[in-house]
Parts: sequence; structure tokens; C-alpha cells
Amino acid sequence: MSAGYAITTYKIQLNYKHLDWFKQTQSLFDAVLAFYYHLLEEQSELLGLSNQNLLRHLELQTIKQRNGNLPEIPLPYEKVPLYFRRAAINSAISMFRSYQGKLKAWEEGKIKGSKPSAPKQLHMSMLYYKGMYKEFNEKSIILKLFTGNSWAWVKHPYTVRPFPEDAELMSPRIVMNKKKVMMHVPVKVSVEDIRTAKERVEQNEKFVSVAFTMSDALAVCTTFEANGRAMHPYFIKGGKVLAHRRKQLLGYIKRGGQHQNSNNEKAYAKYYEKITRLTDHFAHDVSRKIVDYALKEGAKLIVMPSYGDTFEKGSLYYLKTNSMEFIGRRIIRYTTYKAWQAGIIVQHNSVGNAKKVCYQCGAPIYRFNTEYQTPSLNFIGGKNFQCPNKHCGSTALNTARNIGKSFYQTFYKEVAQT
Repeated sequence: MSAGYAITTYKIQLNYKHLDWFKQTQSLFDAVLAFYYHLLEEQSELLGLSNQNLLRHLELQTIKQRNGNLPEIPLPYEKVPLYFRRAAINSAISMFRSYQGKLKAWEEGKIKGSKPSAPKQLHMSMLYYKGMYKEFNEKSIILKLFTGNSWAWVKHPYTVRPFPEDAELMSPRIVMNKKKVMMHVPVKVSVEDIRTAKERVEQNEKFVSVAFTMSDALAVCTTFEANGRAMHPYFIKGGKVLAHRRKQLLGYIKRGGQHQNSNNEKAYAKYYEKITRLTDHFAHDVSRKIVDYALKEGAKLIVMPSYGDTFEKGSLYYLKTNSMEFIGRRIIRYTTYKAWQAGIIVQHNSVGNAKKVCYQCGAPIYRFNTEYQTPSLNFIGGKNFQCPNKHCGSTALNTARNIGKSFYQTFYKEVAQT
């Protein structure tokens, strides 16, 4: 079986003693980047070269050669390390190619609107190639920083979750935000099973079907056997805790709105950032549990609802809410890459009438929350259901089963008939 790979970016906050050295290094990086970007503007015909050949061409133009030949356009900065300079050149090439690509697409009519403008700020977070860092492990890293006069090796400790075994740590990027210094590290791991979804269906692999709710059970999973039988339901809870903590944070914002000033605006931004981090935390937690459940069940496919790209496209009431409320799309996004790392593929299937009909007989379902309520076809958000044929149970589990049933009938039965 052929193998592939997956790359996940670890975001690590560095502990530092010299913030000004990071700023000096970033300033020099941007200056070198800008120099080469403007050089590319004057020689745009060079974009036909590969990145490696283009980098070599720019170096020959700007750097003194070993044989003593002076460059045509010398780099106006001294004491720039080789790999620092090459990182800046590659960043300039990437930025210029991106702009030229957008401009070409606009000229060909592929992009509507006004003409794309050139980047106003020639800035990109510092990329550290090997030679600019050393002794990189799970506790610390030694980075080469520019102090303003010279270069110094500085050790920076941090706390990070363990890297996967046999993982390849790729070139880190230093991202600064005010007083916070983050290190983004792409971590490359091998993926043993890279079969396509079609190949997995043809080999009758089990799959997991997932539905999302706005109740305490953020996600509901069920496993489908190769014969189409749904088994082993799994409810992933946490919705009540998430809603409570969101309500607390939104309450702070609402109470602070009574006194409008610049400080309150900063407070709003802080609380909305906290809500985003909170939502991300739960989305990551749920996605991890979905993948772990699939691994436990031996499933090689995960079938998720297809909601479209925007909130306006959704026909269900909770799909039209803002991103602070419905986290289903985040869970889908995070599950997709986590599943791929585990050799599992995520597929999407239309919701259709999955929330409106009974999984067992296809009759319309009547929703309710408690036994004291009268079941109704128009009840929004009912946790339980019953149908005219006396089938009853969890609405969310019924939806998950219907999504899986639709996927099975569309793909597995087609394979069986061929």
C-alpha cells in the first residue's frame, strides 16, 4: 500500500528576554525582502524561471562571488547570513508571484472587481532555515537574532505538546504580535493509507456518519457496516458548557457597552478573541473524539454533513447564525486533517431530509423535548422524535443515521451493482 504524508502546524509561544532583538531581526528581514521585491518588479520577465533558479539569479546579481567578481546591484545591507538572506528572497518571490497571479486572473476576467493593487506593506513573518537555528527539541530552540550591531545565538524555552514519533520538523516561522512571539512549526508525518474514497468503498470498508446539533451533544456518530447496518452510537457532549462560557463572555461585553470609549473597544476585541479560542478548543476536542471513535470502530471513512461555504446557504435555522454560535463547520475542517493523519478520509453528504424523516421507515417525524410536550412536525430543535409507525428515539442520532444511509445507498449500492 502506497504512503503519503500530512503536515500540521504547531503554534508555540516563546519565552524571551530580548524582544527588541526580535524586532531588529524582523526589521532587517523586511528590508531585505523589500530590496529583492523591487528588484523583481524591474525584472518581471524572470518569473518564467523556477524558484530555485530565480533565487540563484538574484544572488548572482546582488552578492559578491567567490572569485571576487562584484555584483551588478549590491545588497545594501552588511552582515546578512546566507540562510537568512535566502529566506527573505524566497519570501519576496512568493509575494511577487502571488500579486502577479492575481493581476493576471483579473486581466483574464477570472476575478471581478477593481484591479488588484500591489502590496502596500512589504512584510512577511521571518522564516528560519537550518543554519539560523539549532538544538531544536520539545523544550527549547536556539535562534540566531540580530541585535542591531551583530548576530547572537539565543536560547528560547517553551512548553509544547509532544511531537509525533518519527515526525519531521520543518523550517519554523517566527510570528510577532505586539509583545507575543510565536513560533509556527510545520510538522510532517507519514500517512500509510492514502487510498481514495472510491477504493475504500469498493473494498467495503466501514464508515462513520456524523451529525451536529445545537444541544448538549455537539456531535453524534454512528458506524455503518459494509451491509448497511448502523451500529454503536456515540454522543459527544459539551454543548451546555460551551454555551454557558460563551454567555459569560458575551455578558461582559454587553455590560461594558454601557460606557462607550476606546478602552471598551479593546475589551470587546479581547472578549471576542476569547470566544474564538473557546470555540476552537471545543471544535478541536470534538474532532479528535470523532477520529478516535472511527479508529476504535475500524472505519476508513467519515461522512460529514454538507453545509455549503457560507452561512446564508443553509436552509436549517442554526446554519444562518454567526460563526460564534454554530461550530459544525470548524469541527468538519479540523476533523478532515486529523482523519487524514490517521489514514481516514472525510467525505461530505447532503443533509436533505435527514432531519425530517424516520431512518427506519422514511415517514415524517414529530419532534419534542419531554414527554409532557405534544410532538410536532414544526418543532425546532426537539431532542426526541416519534413517527406514525411508532419508531422513536434521539433526533440527532436519527439524523446521523439518515446521512449515513443516504451515503450508503448512493455509493455502496452502486458499487454492488457494477
